[in-house]
Amino acid sequence: MPLWSLYRQSVRTQLLWLLGAAMLPLLGLLFRQIYLERLEARERANDQVRILAQQTAQNLNLVLRDYEAVLQRIGLRPSVRALDARACDPLIAEFVRLYPGFTNLVVQDLKGGNDCSFLDSKITPEQLALVPGYVQARTAEGMTVGGVSVGPLSGRWVVVLFHPVRNVQGEVAGLVSLSIDLEVLGERLLAAVPSNALVAVSDAQGRMLLRSKDASFWMGLPLPDALRAMVGDDQADASQVLSADGVERLFAVADVPLAGWRVLAGVPTAEVFAEADRSFRWGAMSALGLVVLALLLVWRISQRIVRPIDALHSAAAKVSAGQTQARVMLEVGPRELQAVAVEFNRMLDSRERFLTHLAGSEERFRTLASLSADWYWEQDAQYRFVRLEGGIEQNMGMSEQAFLGKTGWELSTLNMTPEDWRAHQAVLQARMPFRDLVVAHQDPRGHVHWGAVSGTPVWDAQGRFVGYRGVGRNITDAKRQEQERLRMSLHIEELSRRLVQSQEEARRRFSRELHDRTSPNLAALRINLDMLSQAPPQQRSAPEYEERLEDMRALIEDTTLSVREICAELHPPVLDRGGLLAVVRSYAEPFARRTGVQVQVLCEHAEVRLAPDLELALFRVVQEALTNAAKHAHARSITVQLQLQDRPLRICIADDGVGFDVEQVMRERRTAGLGLINMRETTEFAGGRFSLESAPGQGTRICVEI
Repeated sequence: MPLWSLYRQSVRTQLLWLLGAAMLPLLGLLFRQIYLERLEARERANDQVRILAQQTAQNLNLVLRDYEAVLQRIGLRPSVRALDARACDPLIAEFVRLYPGFTNLVVQDLKGGNDCSFLDSKITPEQLALVPGYVQARTAEGMTVGGVSVGPLSGRWVVVLFHPVRNVQGEVAGLVSLSIDLEVLGERLLAAVPSNALVAVSDAQGRMLLRSKDASFWMGLPLPDALRAMVGDDQADASQVLSADGVERLFAVADVPLAGWRVLAGVPTAEVFAEADRSFRWGAMSALGLVVLALLLVWRISQRIVRPIDALHSAAAKVSAGQTQARVMLEVGPRELQAVAVEFNRMLDSRERFLTHLAGSEERFRTLASLSADWYWEQDAQYRFVRLEGGIEQNMGMSEQAFLGKTGWELSTLNMTPEDWRAHQAVLQARMPFRDLVVAHQDPRGHVHWGAVSGTPVWDAQGRFVGYRGVGRNITDAKRQEQERLRMSLHIEELSRRLVQSQEEARRRFSRELHDRTSPNLAALRINLDMLSQAPPQQRSAPEYEERLEDMRALIEDTTLSVREICAELHPPVLDRGGLLAVVRSYAEPFARRTGVQVQVLCEHAEVRLAPDLELALFRVVQEALTNAAKHAHARSITVQLQLQDRPLRICIADDGVGFDVEQVMRERRTAGLGLINMRETTEFAGGRFSLESAPGQGTRICVEI
């Protein structure tokens, strides 16, 4: 803002500008100091978490090196290199007892044969193949570290170390597998982590191995996306990341090269910036106190300067309101006082002009009222109409003479209930301004006209109520639109209710299908399983039990097929990959096989893709039509004809069933009637037209056009 423009501002404004010019540099220095303190606190925290992460990573690497040396020595023992399950090394059976930090020690050949193991239960080759890292370890030359998993025999979270076992020829012939109990390892390595810090270790797949807090809960879970992105970044600086437990921390990352693990160490950012935040709060409160004191000082000074100016302005306002005895004479003074003097003289001039033009204003008002689409009205103290100007007859269908001398509630031709008129009368008798009071009238031709009137009470010089004056406007079109919207709303509510009914019917139908088509098979499976479990082991190889096993396989295949068919009816996967023509054909084949009804799908063109919602809606119509034809019409054959290439789209489903009386079925709303309603409403929601032709003994034909 230019300096000369500032001088023309009010006294209060100038004082505020002065305050701002003095306070802004001080506030800037204060907040700069706070910002530097936060940077220093962050740098200290960066060093802390970086050192913690690196120390933890070094400790883990040293532990793994020790384990590698142990496995190497075990692999060189002659009884281990022999890979003979009949002559296991005694060390295998005693090692885990001596070192409870491990859950199992296993020696196996490369085919997965369980030669020697600490646990009595032997791990099978199938279980071993699922252990993370086992497949890679079979071709490795040295120790490899697997990923986190639940031990199939111990049931505890473990990481398996694999070391090759070489035969006398120096060839890799087997593996020594050592399962590390992660909970014991975490208690050993992370016990010294400070209570305010968090240390977590993830494997190469980004799953949690160790955690200094709540390790048993988080073990094996994937890292949150934010931490996963940080682990994959090789940046040296720490980053602020929201932990999985909802606490924001400052994290640093370090590598464990021997295992490909990543160590994350973090401290809560709330603790990192606690000191800086306290400084900020102290500084902010100090700055706020200074600002408040300065504002109080400005207010006090401005009151002493502006109060005389306000008194002069008040006198001028009185003159403008009609108190002509008030005078203010001012030749010189500040801008504010000069403005008051100019306003005072202007008000005196405007009063004279007002008296001059008052007579002509009434005539102009009448002219404007006659040309306006609205109307002007006046009532006396008994609420009788005494004046009407404007298009009352065009808007309300009744002449001015019909209104004059009458109150609104005396006009018997008004199309309003007695309760509405009593409410209308109460509004007027309250003698308060009102807006948009709705009135209605039915003209001789039976047309209803609606109006919205607004009015204000009129008082004489002694304060006595003398009547009302106001304006009115025609709202007939708006009322009719409102009534139409209400009718449409009720129609939509009815459609929504029917849609919910159709959805519930579909759920019940699929529930019955699932029960009827799977429960018998499951019951038979349970009977066979009970008989097999109760039979002695030496009898289970008998031919009759082998037949029961074959029967169980057939039951499982039939149940699987039934579930797939039911899922396809709920949402056919072909609809996503192909189109409407493909899904109708794929649905017709199993439908015909299941019901015994011959279904023919006709289409003169290739596949045409439509909008996904439209394809699904049209398929539901075809599905419902086929179901009704098989269930209610007892049809022997059904023809589905599709035309999807040109507009309008057309789908027709015709059957040779028993037919029915359409009006009677729709009126009785039986199950078939509800299905027809669902098809009609689905078509209408898609913006199409639904037609139905049927008669007893003449089959049924349903067509949809969009």
